[in-house]
Amino acid sequence: MSLFSAYSKGTALILTAFLFLSFFTSCGGIPPTYFYRVDYEIMEDESNHRDVVPVTLAIAPFKSDILYESDKIVYRNSRYEVQFYNYRRWIVPPKKLVTEKLYKHYRATGNFERVVRTPSTFPVDYILQGRIHAFEEWDEKDTWYGFVKLEFELRHAKTNEIVWEKVLSRRTTAKQKDPVSVVEAISESLNFVINRSIQGVQIHLVSHRAESR
Repeated sequence: MSLFSAYSKGTALILTAFLFLSFFTSCGGIPPTYFYRVDYEIMEDESNHRDVVPVTLAIAPFKSDILYESDKIVYRNSRYEVQFYNYRRWIVPPKKLVTEKLYKHYRATGNFERVVRTPSTFPVDYILQGRIHAFEEWDEKDTWYGFVKLEFELRHAKTNEIVWEKVLSRRTTAKQKDPVSVVEAISESLNFVINRSIQGVQIHLVSHRAESR
């Protein structure tokens, strides 16, 4: 076989593969990818403002169990089997979504004198960090849920001592059995968990300051 013949055959194979892929795509063989984000309205609790804690609280990037490192949305109906949506994804991996929402939520409540990200140019009194243990769709018979489980650690910035820690979780029923409803349920679960953590951190810091006087 001549070099020209081999080149012609190779070119023909590449062209055929390209035409097949183009035809497959145009016929709807490759579904579109949908991207989702968590979103909820942060309700400011005016009753807490009389107990604003005079500290600078830093929100550190959250870590996550390996299952949630990807931007693919996780769904399952068993503790032992895990599945991923191939074409339905978070806009960024959950640990970035959670960290960003934590920062905005803690800051918006007005319960702390200052809330910053790490690293910070401000002197920091406490650092809040943690890990994602669940951030997923949970299917159970005829009902779908949005399940969130986070571990929180509050550390003293100077001593690095853990002064408060808690694992908080919430499972919210999706209004319908569809991805958007599940993402909404996950958002509601995250809202609940973060609110509970804010209450816990605030109560601890207020009581700690009272004991120190």
